[in-house]
Amino acid sequence: MMKKESSGERIRTRRKALQLTQQALAKSIGVSHVAVSQWEKEETVPRGENLLRLAQWLQCTAAWIIDGDGEVFATHAKAAPVAAVPLISLAQASAWLSEERLLLKQQAAHFLYSESQLGDGALAVTIDDQAMQPDYRPGDKVIFDPDVQPQPGDVVLALVDGVARVRIYRLQTQQQDEQIFTLRALNDDFPQLHSAESALEIIGTLMELRRYRSG
Repeated sequence: MMKKESSGERIRTRRKALQLTQQALAKSIGVSHVAVSQWEKEETVPRGENLLRLAQWLQCTAAWIIDGDGEVFATHAKAAPVAAVPLISLAQASAWLSEERLLLKQQAAHFLYSESQLGDGALAVTIDDQAMQPDYRPGDKVIFDPDVQPQPGDVVLALVDGVARVRIYRLQTQQQDEQIFTLRALNDDFPQLHSAESALEIIGTLMELRRYRSG
């Protein structure tokens, strides 16, 4: 008779299938990575809210985690895949369009996790100036996708003379294969930038804003 997989083995199998580390899964659920390790070793069992959040992030049913019976996946809808988006500095983001992207992704120490449909080149940065006040504040974390073509009025991450900045995109005209566009801040204290006058290049289009309470 085939040995039935344990709950800890089911948790580990699903986590690895989703390419999540114990640390990443723990952060998403709101527990320590030690707790996830104990679940996988069956030293403890996830319960209550932790079990529900674990099932959500592992994209399976809570009942399947605990006893292995029934359907693995929730029947109401197929859960969206969770993307791990590297959170890097604006200085690092300046090199995101170069061959350094892969190295920057590998070296990233922090990630934001998203259920949005994002391209492989998606990145996250932390706003560090007052240019996009009042809608975007210093400390806000924002996710950008280079695969999404910006539309007029979209917030973008752009290279401004080699420096990564968050601004609002506005297309002026299309000249053969070249787009002439402007970038502006929400704060009037910051100047408008024109691609005919400055070296401007779009890194990605805003997909998500994350704002966390301080303290």
